[in-house]
Amino acid sequence: MMIKNIFRGYSRSLITESGLLLVIIIGTFDYLTGPVFSSLAAYLIPVIFVTRYAGRTSGIFISVTSATTWILAEILSEQDPSILFVHFWNLLEKLVIFLIVVFILLQLAKIENERNNLLSMLAHDMKNPALAAKGFSERLLKGKVGLLNKRQEEYVRIINRELSRLEQLIMDFLDMSKFQSSTFKLNSISFNILLKIKNQTEAFRVEAENKNISLLLEFPELNMIQVDGDATQIDRVINNLVGNAIKYTGEGGKVKVKISRQNRNVLVQVQDTGIGISKEHLKHVFKPFYRITNDHSGSGLGLPIAQSIIEAHGGKLWVESKPGQGTTFSFTLPCNHTNPNMT
Repeated sequence: MMIKNIFRGYSRSLITESGLLLVIIIGTFDYLTGPVFSSLAAYLIPVIFVTRYAGRTSGIFISVTSATTWILAEILSEQDPSILFVHFWNLLEKLVIFLIVVFILLQLAKIENERNNLLSMLAHDMKNPALAAKGFSERLLKGKVGLLNKRQEEYVRIINRELSRLEQLIMDFLDMSKFQSSTFKLNSISFNILLKIKNQTEAFRVEAENKNISLLLEFPELNMIQVDGDATQIDRVINNLVGNAIKYTGEGGKVKVKISRQNRNVLVQVQDTGIGISKEHLKHVFKPFYRITNDHSGSGLGLPIAQSIIEAHGGKLWVESKPGQGTTFSFTLPCNHTNPNMT
């Protein structure tokens, strides 16, 4: 915790210093070009940037610095001391504007945090009743309280299936909240990414065969590529990408999982010949709750969570697609540099 706080403090200092440097650059340019260049928008950029990422104290500091620099540039460029009184009131006016912007940004951040906390609390409160209801429905299906007729059993199965879906929605939302609040922790171990992907992909073999989809694996000529990471979370990413590829590929199509070395990283690609994604939707696929189709069976959080997991490992996840020609999701992970591979 101490190390995390030190790193957070260092990051805020770096952001504040960057904002201060930007103010000096704007002020210098303002002085060299004269009052004509003076622009509220120019000085608002460092104020907004620093307040957003470094907090209230730094935002107030940059506000005062920006207002002072702006007026100082005007005074020096005009070289007319007789209007210093006017500049003083201009300074107060600009400072008030910047401080109002800081206040608005802080209030918006506070509202967003309160909203996220409220939603997380509601999700936590919903989880236990959903689990309890699912448990009782499973007891009904097992005949623990007597036999059900065919129609009753069908209804209970529907209830159980929908409760399972609700449970997954709640868990996905809670996980997304953890990623957004930076409270998620990886349980890192060293593991063979080749074996991991092979096992996870093979688990989809039956589902692919039921749709007459060719599920192919393309591996490098290596027995092992070691990576350091959370194996369970990487499983989750692979399951999401391969599952989506099969889901959105029609009968007789093809899904290929390709692994290769890329410098000091491992590159994993999941290619399909499915419906593809239009440019309109492509830029939004990693946004929480965004849906490309009218299919509401999922949470709309699978891809954002997958992206968060990969980025938490120091990798990158991206997508390429053409409507009617298929989609390729690719991600990289840093290799274990002490023992990156074994032939």
